[in-house]
Amino acid sequence: MVILAKKGPDETLLEHTENALKVFKSIKDSYPEVPQICGVPDFWEHLFYSIFFHDFGKAASGFQKALSGKEKWKYRHEILSAGFVSGLEYENRSKEAIAMAIITHHKDVSYLREKFGTFPNPVGKKRYFEKLQELNSSFEELKEIQRKIPEISKKYLDFELNNFSELISIDEMTDSYKNAVLPYKNQLEDGELTALHGKYGIFLKGFLTACDHLASGGKYSVLSGIEDMRSVYNFSELRKTQTQALETKGDAFLIAPTGSGKTEASLFWSHANQNPGRSKRVFYLLPYTASINAMYRRLQKDFKDPELTGIQHGKAMYYLYRSFEDEEDYLIANKKAKEVKSLTDKIYRPYKIATPHQILKSMFGIRGFEQNLAEMSNALFIMDEIHAYDAHTTALILETLKVLKGYQANFLIMSATLPSFLKEMFMRELGITTEISFTELELDEFTRHRVSVLKGDILDNLDLIQKELDDNKKVLVVCNTIAQAQKIYNLLSAGIENCGLIHGRFILRDREEIESKLKNLNLLVGTQAIEVSLDIDYDVLFSEPAPLDALIQRFGRVNRKGWEEKIIKPVYVFEQGSDKDKYVYKNQELVSKSLELLSKENILGESRIQTLVDEVYSNGYQGSDLESFEKVKKSFPKFHRTVVPFINEKETEEEFYNLYQSVEVVPMQFKLEYLEEIENKRYFEAMKYVVSISVGQYKKLMSNNQIQIDSDMIFASVDYSSKLGILLDPNDSIMGFFNDES
Repeated sequence: MVILAKKGPDETLLEHTENALKVFKSIKDSYPEVPQICGVPDFWEHLFYSIFFHDFGKAASGFQKALSGKEKWKYRHEILSAGFVSGLEYENRSKEAIAMAIITHHKDVSYLREKFGTFPNPVGKKRYFEKLQELNSSFEELKEIQRKIPEISKKYLDFELNNFSELISIDEMTDSYKNAVLPYKNQLEDGELTALHGKYGIFLKGFLTACDHLASGGKYSVLSGIEDMRSVYNFSELRKTQTQALETKGDAFLIAPTGSGKTEASLFWSHANQNPGRSKRVFYLLPYTASINAMYRRLQKDFKDPELTGIQHGKAMYYLYRSFEDEEDYLIANKKAKEVKSLTDKIYRPYKIATPHQILKSMFGIRGFEQNLAEMSNALFIMDEIHAYDAHTTALILETLKVLKGYQANFLIMSATLPSFLKEMFMRELGITTEISFTELELDEFTRHRVSVLKGDILDNLDLIQKELDDNKKVLVVCNTIAQAQKIYNLLSAGIENCGLIHGRFILRDREEIESKLKNLNLLVGTQAIEVSLDIDYDVLFSEPAPLDALIQRFGRVNRKGWEEKIIKPVYVFEQGSDKDKYVYKNQELVSKSLELLSKENILGESRIQTLVDEVYSNGYQGSDLESFEKVKKSFPKFHRTVVPFINEKETEEEFYNLYQSVEVVPMQFKLEYLEEIENKRYFEAMKYVVSISVGQYKKLMSNNQIQIDSDMIFASVDYSSKLGILLDPNDSIMGFFNDES
């Protein structure tokens, strides 16, 4: 009889095994350093056997009938598959490791223990032996496949394996739940961790999953990176930082102004640190979804081949769907988006643009973390805009990079405004000794702003803003709270063509519409959303007070390329903000210090910025920031030691999702449209009506009975306008204003 692994189209067990081994060969070539990293010289042999036997249990007669849709089988094929390790001529520890990879390649230890444990569970044991008998009818065919081990190993492993004794009957197969899963779980509970609880287990499980999933998806090798990055960015002349990046081996810092070619420099660094096969994965990490989407579009264009680059963030599926939506109907766009994202989530694409949270996930043992960590082995991480994170997230990132150091990863950490205390800490903790930067003279070539600190607050200076608008200047106004931004937009936008408001409380549909018009606006009012890498360029800035590093980011949205023609343009900062600013910038001393220093400047020389930032942060983290940073530093290593392969703990998943301090809601006025899309299974169309609010705001709405839950979605009784976004104070009409803590 022919043993099938899959139906529609039919794929035999041998075909699927060989397809998975094709991926194995590609991964083995791409990750030559893995045996040394995990300390197991025979690692590739062990992985070969894990893949070879991973689906043998599908030969059970009940499974074969279930494939034809005749009846449900109600058992796990991988429990039977793992029993075939009995014929391996290894010491028990290696056999247990291979069995663990096989038995958990779909479900984790906790699930198996609860539903299929055989010991000390007489019912589970009886069921296991009953299912084992179902292999009898195809055991001869399985023996035929086993006899091919020398020939198949030569093909995919590059040498023959003969350390396997052919099993005569099912009586020789051991119960891998009892012999592998139980000892593993007991060792964990007794604190007697083995190599299998660490990198060895992570690589075995991670790579087996990758090989199985890619083969099932019809992809039989992982892609390599760009052969020569210089041919992609074929500039007639390189900037100094770009030349340095091309010559820098190993970890480094890159400190350079906005608009000075940092992105190209970082990709040159990735080129300099590639291996001969160009197989090291490159992760480009950015703090904000908008900047990730923009970078994805850019690299898709620059690299020409759309397969090379992927995006990973919370709304990635939605973004991909939107990119196909214009050309295809909903079902095809939906299918394409899923396929693209599915491949990005596997070890396939050489370049991934993501948020650090996607990397942090792996530290919290979220399902599939073994594959993610295996992929990050020996990878190259470009950390852009590292200044943008709060103390808590910065500590998490630092601790995560320390873990990845153990996987031989390399890091390029980039910023335009990084306080020296942070840079020195990263250098010390990660052992980074190289810095790529400009000299003071070179930096001053990028000078492009005249800074003035204005008396009073934004409301006292509306006439000055109006004057610039009347002079046909492109004006950028940055407020610290959404409430203030909405208020100022209403006051300034009357009679102005091409004006816009941007902040984080628009539904997705309207946010996208606003972002698509940013370049052509005469007036843009916004919040900290302006500080992200949006490709915008204005003539003049008016900003509420903020810490210096945040202000410098805001300045960077004005006169971006002015240094090319030695043009200087004005940026204004108000002395006072609104009374809710203290909730946004809890350490107001940093704000006062920043204003005091800026008030002494006129033309803001680019080389002065680092000195000023260091003066503002001369005491490093303070108060609650320091407390938060130290807490993560102390607790993270202990917590991370509890994350082991083959087990996904619900508690650690909750810990991870608690990092996100927001709740997704749909304004009540869109409830009918949202539910109609859900009913028609047009889930991405439904997502257009979603907006995030803070946990605090959600609780406030709850206590005011303004929340309704229907079809697993939260609907909020709030005023909403496509021009202003959500208005959270129920006492205000759509034209009113409210004060908000963020």
